Amino acid sequence: MIYDRQKHWQFLEDELKAEVDEFNEKLNTSASYMLLETAELFTAQFLSFNESGEMICKLSRKRPTPRKGEYLYCMTLHKELRNYKNWGDRTYGDLVKNKTNYTEAICIWMSTSNDPDFILAGFKGVDFEFAEWIKDTPGVVLVLGPNRPPYEYLAHLQQLVLNNHTLSCSSIIDQDFEETKSIEPILLDGSRDVASFIDTQLNLSPVLALQGPPGTGKTYQIAKLCKYLCAKGKSVLVTALTNRALMEVAGKSSLSEMIQNKQVYKTKITSDESKEIPSLQLEKDVTPKKGCIVLATFFVSSGVAAELASETPFDYVIVDEASQALLAMLGAARLLGKQVVFVGDTNQLPPVVQLKKSKIRDNNYLRLVEGLDAVTNNGAMPLYQLTESFRLCNRAVSYTNFFYNGNLSSKSKMRFTDIPNLFFMHKEGGPSLIKTDMGIGDLAPESALKLTLAVVASLVSYNSKMEIAVLSCMRKTVRELQKTINSHIKNTNLIIDTVARVQGLTTDVCIFVIPNTNYLRSLEPRLFNVATSRSIIQTIIITDKEILDYSRMNINVRQYLEKLEQDYSFYCPYNGNKVLKLPTDNIKIIN
Repeated sequence: MIYDRQKHWQFLEDELKAEVDEFNEKLNTSASYMLLETAELFTAQFLSFNESGEMICKLSRKRPTPRKGEYLYCMTLHKELRNYKNWGDRTYGDLVKNKTNYTEAICIWMSTSNDPDFILAGFKGVDFEFAEWIKDTPGVVLVLGPNRPPYEYLAHLQQLVLNNHTLSCSSIIDQDFEETKSIEPILLDGSRDVASFIDTQLNLSPVLALQGPPGTGKTYQIAKLCKYLCAKGKSVLVTALTNRALMEVAGKSSLSEMIQNKQVYKTKITSDESKEIPSLQLEKDVTPKKGCIVLATFFVSSGVAAELASETPFDYVIVDEASQALLAMLGAARLLGKQVVFVGDTNQLPPVVQLKKSKIRDNNYLRLVEGLDAVTNNGAMPLYQLTESFRLCNRAVSYTNFFYNGNLSSKSKMRFTDIPNLFFMHKEGGPSLIKTDMGIGDLAPESALKLTLAVVASLVSYNSKMEIAVLSCMRKTVRELQKTINSHIKNTNLIIDTVARVQGLTTDVCIFVIPNTNYLRSLEPRLFNVATSRSIIQTIIITDKEILDYSRMNINVRQYLEKLEQDYSFYCPYNGNKVLKLPTDNIKIIN
């Protein structure tokens, strides 16, 4: 199937309308309701900035707190509105209209404070101007709420698809996607110098895709490729969905000399980013520079592509997080670069869109949403795959390989002597399965909350510096896990979030909580693969005892769970008296 440009534009228009409608609903919602009932609005007191450029705030322990990694709209209000009791029937939109200053901010950590009624939180991503304005006013009240969607990103892509004079972009977005089939990638192991190999292949084909399964060092290889190309005097643009992904590229050791020589540029550097990498250069216009790297988000890059008067300004464009790119964004990258590398993994999460799945299905929009999957499944470009995982141990790889046709091998250096002697921890690392009794349709089953709390408490007791992630795909489940765990455990190395928000995360131990509802979502193969491949040491899956009775389970997910049930699983009954029984007494239930 070939999508005509009008249909492509209409998809972007439908998605834009869905995003506008969803955000407008929030703007028209009572601010007090969002603060006190739905945990979508938060109040905080500004304290200071630390040496890392992070904004330190104090929040009440009596109300829900922001999720770590959550992008928020942070604003100050007129004095009379700084106390939420004065908001009355004002909506969130009313507060936004009454702001005195604002910035985007990302919550990155939480810890205890000297006052037992409050907790401390650290925020990154604060604009320079806002930081300069607020640093001399400690104690000012901040309101943090939902951030405005990047409408301009979709508008840029709409402008791009209506331009029929860009042949390079056409080679991506005007392909015939009808005869799609499963294309086997060419495997790349450690015996190859990936950077020089990719450069050689680009001389044969101007566009290629590099698939990087979990822990295979995608960012490491991107940085090495950038250094290799810049050493040849080439101009390189690296574009990704998030600023965090770009900073991870800039932070790789292979680029440290280029950083010091002021050869690495980034658009919109925040106060904490300037502290993290002081010699990172600010880029305003996204113009190619010989022997230099420019880092820009999809939002920025799409705008440059939409306004481009002549094609291909950069010698090379590298698209990180390519599985998160809409098809039109891949076309934008092709327009910006003479040679392009798409780096991503179609076995991990696709782009997040607001359109309902039924609308996508009925209008045949799927390939326009999942761009990387579309362009790699029709054989139109070479596809290569990294095969050595430096994160996953041998036992973990044996499970994750269900999603990669057995192509992965482990290069993990984990020492098995570091594994705590707890019943749910396998002596060779990898996954374990804990089954319990969960009510059908219950998004916050008490058995799972108690069990997760007990597991986290025992891990923190063993090693307070251990990095732990607690994940679920349901936002309500995550909120209840946050309330339960944060009320008992104060640890800055603990992340509790949805799976969709942690793609790219590496942690020591990951706990994946699957409630007995909406298995179609929790057991979606790409989401399940992401959730179960984050950890260096152990992945602990907590779910209902009857999960394998679910008949619509993906074959790869079923093989994973059936093997794990036979290999290393436990059943912890939860009876009518709300007593959770464990197979050992070396961890305790916290009531």
